[in-house]
Amino acid sequence: MTVYYTTLDEIEEGLSTILPDKKYRKNCLSVFAESIVEANSYGRNRWGVYCFRDGARIGVRLLVGHLIVFTIDRDGMWLSLDKTLLDESKDMRHLFDRREDWQWGRGEYSEYQVVRSRNGYYIPSSTDFDLWPFIRQFHFAYIKRCAQRYDRLDPRSQQHHSPALLAYIRKELGQKIPGPEYGAETGDTIFQEMEEFQRRYRELPETERASLVLSRIGQGVFRSDLKNYWKTCAVTGCAETELLVASHIKPWRDSDNFERLDVYNGLLLVPQIDRAFDRGYVSFDDGGKIIISRNLSDGDRKKLGIYPGMRLRTVEKNHRPYLEYHRQKIFIT
Repeated sequence: MTVYYTTLDEIEEGLSTILPDKKYRKNCLSVFAESIVEANSYGRNRWGVYCFRDGARIGVRLLVGHLIVFTIDRDGMWLSLDKTLLDESKDMRHLFDRREDWQWGRGEYSEYQVVRSRNGYYIPSSTDFDLWPFIRQFHFAYIKRCAQRYDRLDPRSQQHHSPALLAYIRKELGQKIPGPEYGAETGDTIFQEMEEFQRRYRELPETERASLVLSRIGQGVFRSDLKNYWKTCAVTGCAETELLVASHIKPWRDSDNFERLDVYNGLLLVPQIDRAFDRGYVSFDDGGKIIISRNLSDGDRKKLGIYPGMRLRTVEKNHRPYLEYHRQKIFIT
């Protein structure tokens, strides 16, 4: 059974286990980060990353569309390369064949057919990553083909995407790493919402899709109910409702149809707090007091107008299960 790590502590412990040498770990993550940036260049809704444990195997993965394209685990860095480009570059194929730090995959996942690939492990020494520039051109070509084949990340994979893993990589490398965006849930018309929803979920069975689209229409009702309940921003008291965002506490993608329309699963927030809440940089305890992630620097926190003394203006018992879910599953500790 696959377990997905969702907190910084779990991810840090997992990667320290498979990559105990700090310099080597940083080099591997730098390569991984390059692939993230490349995937992001084709659209912020087409990729995601996560940290996992499957039995004794621990690793991190990058997915584009419906396919895993990069995995780091104890055995090295597993990558998908563009088979069409490889077949056209026989000299480079021979180079890979001769290198001890490259091993072609064997067995079930040695190739993908839906987007043609040849997969293998890159196992550099602790200091020598000189093959990476050659691998990169074939790997990036494959990322591009996947992005052209799929206009979004598989919805099931969206649920496993880990903002905490991106936060860990940013901290380790000391550089900015982009994050994905799977579509805004507010601020659109109902027809725009339906179009976006159908685009993201068109692969679901017809009966399930119809049920969810009907629920999605209720997003306008959800916002209206939140405006009636909160009147103003749930934290700041800002009364200009046209500027406020109707935010789910337990995300839409994780909620059932009742929860998606439950007024207690929502906060009316000013945009900067909504974005920080949505991405897990802030949460709230059962008394409504704000909790700020250690990954939000004091400088950025102040620029966003987020302060430790902030709190929700009211918390009822029906809010608490949703707030607990957010703290456990979304908040970056």
